[in-house]
Amino acid sequence: MEPRPLRWYFAWCAALALAAGCAPVQYQPRPLEAAVTEQSYAARTLADSGLRDYLSAQGSAAAAWPRPQWDLAALSIASVYWHPEVALAQARLAVAVAETATSRTRQPYTLTARPELNSKADAGETPWGLGVLVGLPIDLGGKRAARTAQLERQQEAAEFEVAAAAWRVRSRLRRHFVELYVAERTLQALAAEQRSRQSLVALAERREQAGWSGVADTAAARARSAEGEVALARAQARREQALAGVAEAAGVPLEALRRERLDYSALENPVAPPADDALRRTALLNRIDLRRKLADYAVAEAAVKLEVARQYPDITLVPGYFWDADEAIWSLAGLGLVPPRARTRALVREAEARREAEQHAFAALQAAIIAEAAGASARYRSAWETLAAARRQIDALRARHAHVARQFDVGHADRMELVQSQLDTQVAERAAVVAMLEAQQGLSALEDALQRPLDNPDLAAAPPPLAGAPQAADPALNPALLDND
Repeated sequence: MEPRPLRWYFAWCAALALAAGCAPVQYQPRPLEAAVTEQSYAARTLADSGLRDYLSAQGSAAAAWPRPQWDLAALSIASVYWHPEVALAQARLAVAVAETATSRTRQPYTLTARPELNSKADAGETPWGLGVLVGLPIDLGGKRAARTAQLERQQEAAEFEVAAAAWRVRSRLRRHFVELYVAERTLQALAAEQRSRQSLVALAERREQAGWSGVADTAAARARSAEGEVALARAQARREQALAGVAEAAGVPLEALRRERLDYSALENPVAPPADDALRRTALLNRIDLRRKLADYAVAEAAVKLEVARQYPDITLVPGYFWDADEAIWSLAGLGLVPPRARTRALVREAEARREAEQHAFAALQAAIIAEAAGASARYRSAWETLAAARRQIDALRARHAHVARQFDVGHADRMELVQSQLDTQVAERAAVVAMLEAQQGLSALEDALQRPLDNPDLAAAPPPLAGAPQAADPALNPALLDND
């Protein structure tokens, strides 16, 4: 017999095997080096051209670049662009997207070669035989579709996690931004108070020398001036700490932030407390963690459907061909992996129990959100009213200082009374700064309860797009910073 058919058959099998694995993806190493990542972080600035394009895509383009000053809204978008916590959530979303795409691909098949040697072959016949078996899986019960549906729900949950990461970064930035603003205002108020106290010390010394007051009055004025110096130093330290917090939340080095000018105008007048019914509705519709819980419930629901589908056996159809001594033998076989009925029912009950747990978790979170929103609303309303009262007190003290100044001009009040009335006004202004801090902290707590910016309702900072995607605003990826009513 001519050996040519055997060589041809081996070549055909080799070509089939090569066709099955043609054009493989080549491994591309990507080593991770701490020194390189540190250098990349140190090189970040708020003048980066990529950040400029991203701000423009979010509708926050500046007339001049680099921006002459940064307000809270622009810094919030920059923090979403730069912060590694958002990048980590985006990477996990990319994994979920890849898993969903993988589940939609065809199932793998098996290719089995069966070479045989017949030691008792007749003379003139080749002792070799060769067979090939192809295993073709058959999806019974829609298991593949159920698994794909489950991964799609997990992808939705990962998208909400991106939004949650963006909100956490924005919330931290706002908190530190408020602390920095209050520290700046406190420094200014303490510096003004200290100048007034030093004037009082000088006046007390002159009165003591003239015999109009005793040593105790001068010593008390000096003690209050020394306390003011200590308070000034502490305020400076708090400012540096708050500035470092803003830099961390924005995702840029501290030295890069020092070179920028910050605009606090958005914090000057906190918004009026919204109505309680509007707060409740907004919280129940806008909270990311609540919507994430809905996505988790959808994942559990898909898991029940998948376990129901897995009750069906896994069937593999195995057609085969065998060539032996000029004879072609065709075969057809089937393999079945039959799961035990008791186990499949147990797995279905387990998935149903997880689904019920997610249902109760959603209800518990919903109740907690209602209570949190009500508490945050009451806290903010109280702080807002306290700030309004502090500002009214300042107006009264300023009017009193103006009255003392007029009396001083006509000789009915001395300089000590004039400086003291000025100091009283400055102390009240610093107290108003503390009231401002409490109001802004209450507003931050209320925003966290709603997971929606109330002082910047039009803020629309979407997370950075995935690699290779166009840089366009995509509100669906970041519902945390939008009005989703």
